[in-house]
Amino acid sequence: MKRINKIIKIMIITIYLVLASIFLSSCIAEVGGKEINRIAIVTSIGVDYEDEKVVITCEVVNPIAVSNASDAASDNPNPQGFAYPQGMGDTVREAIDDINIHFDKKIFLAHSNLLIIGEEFAQRGITDLMDFFLRDNEPREDMYIVVAKGAKAYDIIGVRAGLSRASGNYLYDILNNFPYNAKSINISFAEKYRYFYDIGNNPVIGVVQLKEVKELDIEKREKEPKKIVLDVSGGAVLRKDYIIGYFTAEEMIGFNFIVNEIKGGSIVFRVPEESIKDSPIIGENGKFATVNILKSKSKNNISINNGKIHLTINVKLRGALNEINQAIDAGNSEIIYKIEKACSERIKELISITLDKGQKEFKQDNFSIGVSVHQQYPELWKEIAKNWQDIFPEISYDVNVETTIVKIGLINTPANVRKGR
Repeated sequence: MKRINKIIKIMIITIYLVLASIFLSSCIAEVGGKEINRIAIVTSIGVDYEDEKVVITCEVVNPIAVSNASDAASDNPNPQGFAYPQGMGDTVREAIDDINIHFDKKIFLAHSNLLIIGEEFAQRGITDLMDFFLRDNEPREDMYIVVAKGAKAYDIIGVRAGLSRASGNYLYDILNNFPYNAKSINISFAEKYRYFYDIGNNPVIGVVQLKEVKELDIEKREKEPKKIVLDVSGGAVLRKDYIIGYFTAEEMIGFNFIVNEIKGGSIVFRVPEESIKDSPIIGENGKFATVNILKSKSKNNISINNGKIHLTINVKLRGALNEINQAIDAGNSEIIYKIEKACSERIKELISITLDKGQKEFKQDNFSIGVSVHQQYPELWKEIAKNWQDIFPEISYDVNVETTIVKIGLINTPANVRKGR
């Protein structure tokens, strides 16, 4: 009986292995039921208004050309592995269908990781026409959404200045550098709509703009060649549906502190000369110091004073001293304390500049302060929720920042110092 059971087990295992080899070893060249050689894989999408029509621009990858070794090694900013078809219509869907009329492959959006919105489109309002990207099954909800500051979306698509071959991947990778700087924001399409339906908050989304920089070219050095790159510093401020302005790069540092989204980056500040005049080191005075952010945590506390809402922003930062232009002794604990204090004051200044702009210029809550009110005073929030955007510009606030420097680098004495001079 045991022998029979063993034979049955061996037969069952054999059948499973045979079935697995049949179904798992085959290769079906299809994407979502579509044959890969009959579709146009889109890496980024641009949306504009032109002549009262919606204009869709797509960056499409040609897998045959991209796989070509000689093309892959090319420095051509617009390699043959990519095409940029455009379509026009009254709606986004119609504009995409218009591309399919004259482009030889069917547009396939499931691999697009970027949605670029032209400034004019964003100023007119984006929500109604963006319905397609939520309703259709192809577009990805986690693709980044950015506004083309001062430009059309199709001016941005196709610009490639980094190591990525596709311009869409170039911009996508820049946005993913967010953990290394605090001057930008990367927000997905789905996250944007989460803010849209939040009565207590208006969204801030990413921006991209064209920037001309000098290019180091040994052969053309005498001509001072220049090239166009993409700059993602700053943020686009929306009032629910349409753009009303921008935060600058420095203001976005303050914004990211307020919303507790600081992942990294640097704080550049001046150490007041009077605070270091008794430094035991003699040398040349510079201007700035730099602290690299290692860890940051912000918390927004709400209090009610005489019936009025007061906001207290508490920030705790741990950082590394990366650079000192001043002639000061970084090994002196008293000097380090003064540097920490100066860094805290700079962060406080950045937060105040950003919050003041939100209250006085945009006159709306872009910082999820309403969420804090809702969490800490739910009964009060029920009374004021509908009028929150009118109440927010009038609330008072203060900012507390505590900076702790945990690393001072490999030297104590700055490079611009000669002892005993």
